[in-house]
Amino acid sequence: MSKVLTSTGGSHSFGRVYPRMTSLTRLIGYALLLLLVFLAATFGAQSWLRQQTQRLRTEAIDARRAQFEAVLAALPRPVEAWDDAYQQRLGEMIGGTVTLQLASAPAPARDPSSSLSFEREVSRPGAALHTARVSFPAPPTARLLATYQEVTVGLLLFGVVLLMAGALFAVLNWRSAEVAANAPGAALRESTRLEMGSLEHLAKTSVARGAQLDLERDGRRLAEEDALLKQKLLNQSLEDKIRLGHDLHDGIIQSLYASGLTIETARALAKTDPAAADQQLAGCLQHLNATIRDVRSYITGLAPERLRTSGFAQAIESHLAELGAGRDVRSDLKFDDEAIARLTPEQSTETLQVAREAISNSLRHGGASFVTVRLHQSDRELGLLIQDNGVGFDPARREGLGHGLGNMRQRAARIGATVRVESQPGRGTRVIFTLPFIQPTS
Repeated sequence: MSKVLTSTGGSHSFGRVYPRMTSLTRLIGYALLLLLVFLAATFGAQSWLRQQTQRLRTEAIDARRAQFEAVLAALPRPVEAWDDAYQQRLGEMIGGTVTLQLASAPAPARDPSSSLSFEREVSRPGAALHTARVSFPAPPTARLLATYQEVTVGLLLFGVVLLMAGALFAVLNWRSAEVAANAPGAALRESTRLEMGSLEHLAKTSVARGAQLDLERDGRRLAEEDALLKQKLLNQSLEDKIRLGHDLHDGIIQSLYASGLTIETARALAKTDPAAADQQLAGCLQHLNATIRDVRSYITGLAPERLRTSGFAQAIESHLAELGAGRDVRSDLKFDDEAIARLTPEQSTETLQVAREAISNSLRHGGASFVTVRLHQSDRELGLLIQDNGVGFDPARREGLGHGLGNMRQRAARIGATVRVESQPGRGTRVIFTLPFIQPTS
């Protein structure tokens, strides 16, 4: 009879403990489930951050590569003339360092989180293979993402430790539940209170970690926006410098060269025909005054006065008169007024500058005595032809020498046009400029 009573008393004691133990185990299971969700989210964020870091590095290298190509186009120089001063100047213009080395030379070690680099072949055909190595600091956003990845890895490891500790705690709690079945009720309440305190601390820690991640994410977004703004400003500044160099070369320098030719002609006529020499000098003075006005317009940020106030045909005729002063130069000019009227202000300016450069090359370098200029249109495109009877040249051997041909191609590309140069030694030169018209959508 006593055995039955004892057994019955033990059963009631275990019945009082079992519901509490089941509730605590269920709570721990929920906590572990939330922790697993946190680990999965952290792993996904780590993968996304790695992709974003690689994307930002790739975009930074592509942007710097485009800047480097633009600088090389603006300041071309054969690889034999790449001295330290020229390499330093290239590095300053793109915000990094430029080093010329043999292609077989090993690449120097670098930290990808603090600096980026790329290589470009710059050797001429038949010469030793050289590469230009361009290094520049990594964008602040890339460095921030790398640091964020390290923090995420630390959080991932911390979560794994918490998962293992929670699992161990659940096992120990299950084993201790049987021992606590016959323990006094005060000890069980104290154990439950301690466990609930641990869960509360875990919840507070999770909330604090989430707030810290939000702050880091906001800081990364602000840093990324700041870096993109700085990059856009740098690209715009570089494009403005290159455009100004093209305008000075194709406009003002050509006018000064024409004035120099006029002065030489006047000097030759001074002894034999003073009146003609005086007339030549008077015309030269007018051209110089017009050039001074153009320079002032550039300084104040305005377009050149003659390009703004003169018509297309008048500007071409004036340019031929300047370069042909004192020389026996004949021309055949035909322009389609409707085609000129279809050009936007930017297209008109770039097309006129291409024509001026081609005419200048014909008279200065080709020694031509007859120049033909044609501008016409079809349903889909505008065509500009400049042809001369000069000495001609081999276009393949002129690549990389001087700025004239490169400037014409860059101006054409700026408005979506193309330039083709056809020439042979002793057979003159043809420059064909083609500008497609934008077809209206129906």
